[in-house]
Amino acid sequence: MIECPSCGKVEIIKLVEGIWQCPKCKKIIKEKKEEKVIIVDEPVLIQGDIFMKTSGLNKKYEICEKGIVIHKTPKNSIASLICHSTYLPSSKYIRISWFKGMSNSHSGMIKITEPAELDNVIKILEIINKDFDENFNKIKKKEEIQISDGEIIEFKFKDNKCPKCSLKMKKSRNARYYSCESCGEIVILEDGRPIFDFPTDKLPLNYSTNFPINYYIPERGVTFKWLMGEWKAVIIIYNKTNPDKKFLRFYWWTRNLQDYIKSQFSSGGSSGSLLGWVARKGAGGTNIYDKDLIVPLIQALKLEKEELNW
Repeated sequence: MIECPSCGKVEIIKLVEGIWQCPKCKKIIKEKKEEKVIIVDEPVLIQGDIFMKTSGLNKKYEICEKGIVIHKTPKNSIASLICHSTYLPSSKYIRISWFKGMSNSHSGMIKITEPAELDNVIKILEIINKDFDENFNKIKKKEEIQISDGEIIEFKFKDNKCPKCSLKMKKSRNARYYSCESCGEIVILEDGRPIFDFPTDKLPLNYSTNFPINYYIPERGVTFKWLMGEWKAVIIIYNKTNPDKKFLRFYWWTRNLQDYIKSQFSSGGSSGSLLGWVARKGAGGTNIYDKDLIVPLIQALKLEKEELNW
């Protein structure tokens, strides 16, 4: 006997193949068909024109040279693509892309634009793959996973000297930043604290929970790029109403430094609203729900690293 999921112990009646109805509440129940899921065991580089023709990539802005399919179902897919700007063929980057539907329309993306950034992503995914189980719960070990102090990474600005050329920097009239008259470098002051582009290859890759996330709760994550106006991280998150269902997400935030520098508000007040981090427009959803996808993603990124000679 098949019971109605709404009414409890009421036997539902078969109408046609795969469809039943409850005689009491009239609820229609459809048989759930298992989706055909493709997970790529060995990464294979596919010519980019295939992705250009079969996905939502816009040749007005970017061209896909080659790509690797990581995961595919009739409803969604994930691929790692080597692309370049339409007008700057030499400006190459890796785009991890999420597509939806049979039309492969854009669903989400994260761009990796330099070798150090790619190295960080690969290392972080390897760490997470080792430290968490299939449900993205931390694996308990003799030595607990260390959480960093959660402070935003700051550049150690000493004696007002330029971090690039070491010459004395000049403070702006509105006391918002220091600028170097020699090389043009700037150091932003956020409520008096100096903030500088932290070198991507020097990031500590420690776990942290201090991220500008509004809706979900960060279990823990790792920053792989942190600049004055750009922040990227790989984070395990969950909805507070369902803490047992954790998943991995790539986050990408930006903030408008020009608005802060040019603002007419007094620099003596809090700069939080002016320098607040916001999700990058167009990034969309970049979720990985199945931990088994981490390994093929790592393999794909390593193959593309070789292809790009990064």
